[in-house]
Amino acid sequence: MLGVRSESVAFRRSKRQGLTMSVTERYMRNDIPCGLHGCRTCTMNAELARKGVPLLDDTLGQILVPDASAVSRFIALFEQEDELKNLVFCQTVIDALDRRNRTRTMRNVRKIAADPARSSVVFANEVFAQTRVHGKSADVDRDTRAVVRAAEWYRQHLEAQNKAQRVVILTQQEVYSAEHGVEVWRLEDYLAEQHPKLVEHFRAIEQATQDGDMDVTAMSAGEFAQARLQAKAQGSYAKHYSEGDISDGLRNGTLVRGTIRLRAGGGMRSESQGVIERSDAPDIVVIGRAALNRACSGDTVVVRLLGNSESSVGEAKAADGDDDDADDAADSEDALAVEQIEAGDEAPVVADKANLATAVHGVVVGVVERRWRPYVATLQADVAGGMRHLAVPVDAAVPKIRMHYADTAAIAGRYFVVAVDSWEADSQYPQGHFVRALGRIGTLDAEIDTILVERQIAVSQAALGFSEASLREMPVNSAERPWAPSSRDLEGRRDLRDTLIFSIDPRGSQDIDDAVSMRRTRTGFELGVHIADVAQFVQAGSATDAAARARGTTVYLADRRFNMIPEVLSERVCSLRGGSDRLAVSVIWDMDHKYNVKRTWFGRTVIRSACEMCYEQAQELLDGQRKVEGLDPKLEPQLATGVKELTTAMRVLRSRRRLGGALELASTEIKFAFDPQTHAVAAAAPKRSLEIHGVIEEAMVFANAAVARRIHESFPTAALLRRHRSPTADRFERLQRAVRARGLDVDCSSNLALAQSLQRIAGEAGDADMAFLVKTMATLAMQEADYFATGDCATEAFAHYGLALEYYTHFTSPIRRYADIVVHRQLLAALQEPSETPKPTELSQAWVGTTAMRLNERNRQSKLAQRESTELFQSRYIAQLSGDGQHVVADGVVAEVRTNGLIVFVPKFGIRGPVHLRDKTGHIRLPLSTLTGRPRDADTHIDGCSDFSADAGRLSIRLPIDAPAFHLGSGANVAFSVFDHVTVLLRVLETRRRRAPVYMTLVSRASSNIRAYRSTLAPLDRTFRVSAARPTSDQDAEPAEPKGPSKTTGVQKPGPAKPSPDYYSVLEKFGQLSLLETTHAAQML
Repeated sequence: MLGVRSESVAFRRSKRQGLTMSVTERYMRNDIPCGLHGCRTCTMNAELARKGVPLLDDTLGQILVPDASAVSRFIALFEQEDELKNLVFCQTVIDALDRRNRTRTMRNVRKIAADPARSSVVFANEVFAQTRVHGKSADVDRDTRAVVRAAEWYRQHLEAQNKAQRVVILTQQEVYSAEHGVEVWRLEDYLAEQHPKLVEHFRAIEQATQDGDMDVTAMSAGEFAQARLQAKAQGSYAKHYSEGDISDGLRNGTLVRGTIRLRAGGGMRSESQGVIERSDAPDIVVIGRAALNRACSGDTVVVRLLGNSESSVGEAKAADGDDDDADDAADSEDALAVEQIEAGDEAPVVADKANLATAVHGVVVGVVERRWRPYVATLQADVAGGMRHLAVPVDAAVPKIRMHYADTAAIAGRYFVVAVDSWEADSQYPQGHFVRALGRIGTLDAEIDTILVERQIAVSQAALGFSEASLREMPVNSAERPWAPSSRDLEGRRDLRDTLIFSIDPRGSQDIDDAVSMRRTRTGFELGVHIADVAQFVQAGSATDAAARARGTTVYLADRRFNMIPEVLSERVCSLRGGSDRLAVSVIWDMDHKYNVKRTWFGRTVIRSACEMCYEQAQELLDGQRKVEGLDPKLEPQLATGVKELTTAMRVLRSRRRLGGALELASTEIKFAFDPQTHAVAAAAPKRSLEIHGVIEEAMVFANAAVARRIHESFPTAALLRRHRSPTADRFERLQRAVRARGLDVDCSSNLALAQSLQRIAGEAGDADMAFLVKTMATLAMQEADYFATGDCATEAFAHYGLALEYYTHFTSPIRRYADIVVHRQLLAALQEPSETPKPTELSQAWVGTTAMRLNERNRQSKLAQRESTELFQSRYIAQLSGDGQHVVADGVVAEVRTNGLIVFVPKFGIRGPVHLRDKTGHIRLPLSTLTGRPRDADTHIDGCSDFSADAGRLSIRLPIDAPAFHLGSGANVAFSVFDHVTVLLRVLETRRRRAPVYMTLVSRASSNIRAYRSTLAPLDRTFRVSAARPTSDQDAEPAEPKGPSKTTGVQKPGPAKPSPDYYSVLEKFGQLSLLETTHAAQML
């Protein structure tokens, strides 16, 4: 309801327009809601809840109202500390920030208000007739009175409903008075009283900002403007362009806007690099710190183009000057660790010099939007013992961050979280502040917390619990009162409890999303896919729904998982456990004898799974084995029939998809076995692929495709689907160069052509490892599949390239994916009569589009966390194996040739990483072990090597004339090609500041390409020139030499190759341990 009109006046000064007056006209309203859950007066709160807008929690004891002095200076405290909940951000505070152009702070306020876990709101007190305060809006005293009036209104509003919650104003000004029982606290005093653990964070921010102008109440608007006019941009970076210059440049095409992705300089590249990817033009490469001009990875930047010539590269470098400094020199031992960790990335930003010569180069001239986040870092202390230090982020693409901190002993050798506050042109590094400590470097919990923070999943493992509000929504399920569906739950459901239904999952699974059924009928077959009805228990707008949407997905790490929904649902009430009545949403197909679909039925059902099988049990049934361990002998014949008939049907369906161009791609999935007492890795091996895996996968794909088509029919603009866009031709260049080096060819013109090429290569190569690597390279060339709202793109863009389907979505895993919950709701809405169809949020194109973007980011971060946890445990396992002085030697395959060595994939451990054969200074470092085949020679280099040559598929090095491998006095080359088999020594490279990665050194080639007589090797290898090598190349770190007597495990001796050991037999020794699976470097399509 509109009421009295008012005006808000602000003055702004810009380079382009000078001093301007901004007038905002506002109309007073009487219907502004309080945003409090359970409020009986504000009817609009229910509508906000239905739209997924978080509300204040009426069960918490207090409502906090921070004023402008607290928010403007300590926004990082409010943003990063989840203990501060039930915050009311007044519009008065937002306006005060806006007058100072504090857009980033305003964005962070809105981010807090949008987080369901924080139960916080933005209150429009400036347009609410009952809280309006007259006076000049830019006046600090008037703004203070406005916040007080808003707090007093909340207190009166609560009293009218007999609610006893406290209302507390938080300020950094001198404590002022308030009425109606409102309390006013200085922020530090409040934290000391209520949250003493946060006082340290408060003081760190206070110290870091004491010399700045963060507090918008510290000076008037006029004083602030004058101070800004007097400030001079002096320093090591160029001043960013003004908004007007950027607008003109974008309009006339001299400037380009985009998102920059940074990759730190390591052994492969001596300079920092960034790239702005463009779909309709060549990517833009930015080289060097000065050219990056304070841009950070993920920022939206504006770039001035330099062209694509060698001179433009020189221009960028000339602008940059010397890229080294004293601070960086202190960290030189970490350079190799960075490259080891990053070796699993899909591709370098700029792969080689050829790409550098043809790329379009640019210089950053403006940052439109910052994407700073909390960073995990370690300490580079001030050697002088002062309080100003450098925080070294574990993400090597992030620059070091200057910060104040007094007690360096408390965080030395530990991970901690640091936040960036600003980056001025006269500062080499951004300015930030300490947030909190995580744990000691190398300890398991600290490493896991680091992964969670870096991937923006949570501030810690403890923060991934569920709120009391969510737990109150859970059904009762206990030993005394086990949950069972009520008669009301069964209304309108198809009863399938007499149908033979079974589930097939990894051994030990508790969160069982799906079950299947297959039976013969008079006219053919009936195939059923039955999915847990999570939407029955997670209502739209509920606290559990808000938490699930915020998480987006269950996060699976190598040794643990963090659920998307509470355990009572994910592992018990919703999980389709054998022998228990469970609610489901089913898709049932009537098929003829050739598996052609005659009719499809969708709907809610009640089922009783006859059996929970693991993949190994189902495979044994498929193979015809009888008396399978763990299965009911009476039920086994029926299960065997169901599994076999299901497999026959899925073979037909899969063959049809392959004819349409479906791809068979590959990734490495590692299975770990853990000692239940010590939690150490007892064994690790690649997961064995079984046919039954593909059978269940095909059934789920069939169901997802059917549901996708159905919801699109009903909601053509708001259906939540999943697409996989066709890769561009340049993404296949690495794959094509590699196979051509072996005399083969691959056609990437379409998914069908690629599928046929991969199948042909697998047959012609005669090498299973090579065929696997080719599929892996094809997988890495793919674009990532993503969710989208159907109204946001044309119908022809819906297709899924990898699966060769026109329509696809995710429907089959609602326990672990929020997208599936949304799709369930859309399907159930589509099945209702048009006159009865509700209009929930999930049917809004805008909401679906926004949710899709969020889920894409959550899924991506979850997959990266999963990969990093796999790498963590791979590293710990290799460290365990080499801990008693043994040499860990394994067979590998050359996956890529680079300008300083090789990228090698080790199938036994699923590890991919670089093998360095040349250091940053250009010196060739060919290990003596290449000639001797002895792991103990891996750290001794052959002096005098020359003619280092590397192209897309082959690397060669010329040996010195006195090398023992020569029969005659003339030189010879040692060469390596993509897909060559090699033997490598694996060790763990200990670092001071980052996760310890696995480090590889070349031991030998499987089949030598050196013209030599090995019989002459022994008496000569002590006479020619060698030099000791260090695992850190030309760096200063100590070599990771094993202590104690030298032993070797897994070395291939010269002579006939021995058969590979059965790694799965190792796992069987640990059958009583918990086996956990994780996917390494896979793109989930």
